[in-house]
Amino acid sequence: MLRLGVIGCGRVTSMFHLRAIEQLPDVSVTAVLDIDEARMREAQTASGAEKAYNNSEEFFHDPDIDAVAINTPPRVHEELTLMALEHDMHVICEKPLTETPKGCLTIKDAQKSTGLVVLPAHNYRFTPSLNLMEEYLSQGSMGDITDIRVAFENNLRLYRSETNFRQTKENGVVEDVLPHILSVVQPIVGHINAVESVDWWCKDYDVCDNMKVCLGTSNVSVDANLSWTSLRPRFVVSVECENGRLCSDLMMNPYKLEVSLNGHQETIREKGIGWYIDLIKFKHPSFKNQYHHFHQLVNGKESPKITIDDEINILETMKLVSDSMGSD
Repeated sequence: MLRLGVIGCGRVTSMFHLRAIEQLPDVSVTAVLDIDEARMREAQTASGAEKAYNNSEEFFHDPDIDAVAINTPPRVHEELTLMALEHDMHVICEKPLTETPKGCLTIKDAQKSTGLVVLPAHNYRFTPSLNLMEEYLSQGSMGDITDIRVAFENNLRLYRSETNFRQTKENGVVEDVLPHILSVVQPIVGHINAVESVDWWCKDYDVCDNMKVCLGTSNVSVDANLSWTSLRPRFVVSVECENGRLCSDLMMNPYKLEVSLNGHQETIREKGIGWYIDLIKFKHPSFKNQYHHFHQLVNGKESPKITIDDEINILETMKLVSDSMGSD
């Protein structure tokens, strides 16, 4: 049994993380930590955790915690990850792992010296339809990839975040949305090495809330749309290849893959109407799969699907995009 301590008891924890953990028989929440007493007690009740803390020093000295899930605002991710490693705890940390590549290198050094697991948490990387897309591409029948189009569109008002870091930074949409896009592009075409164009605007907020960006790898361009103001949430990944196209909405249809190969159209569904019941209950399969992978990493049974080096590339790309915003 992996005994987990959850740090940060806001909306992402209550809506997604706790619902995923409760589906895994070999992972349990032992303790929760939050500076807000009400949030802390609510998460303790929801998770069944034996202990609840609003003092980090007491939390990190708890001998019954094997690993921590860090679900706080990004500004404290690096500090909390290093504290966990110092106290012999494995880490799964919400994106981004740190706010700078230098911070990631500091964590990488600490991780190497301890031998503990540090998993940057990019849940969509574990979406069933994306994994199926990877399988199709690995078979070679699709031919070379010619283009990738991605759209991550959500409505920030409907999300009702309990923290406002997204709306207080000019590049908030970059920090919030772009990591999702990059984390699902990396397993398909590798690391981004160029930002070819950036177009952004403010629709409903005083900071950037919509963006179009063209990113480059060694062989393929990635055209991405980012939005906080869409009425219809979606996360569509479309991969154009020499012999056809693969397409999936990772957010709303995580079990469905549309395949076009040599003129033949096919729709693959790994789960039927039961998915929509899970959707209503905010049980996206990627969160459960992510925690299962984390548990397997701790037990030494799998290799990491996302590494700290992957996270460094994500942060470097985010900086390039943010710098491009300043030059517009």
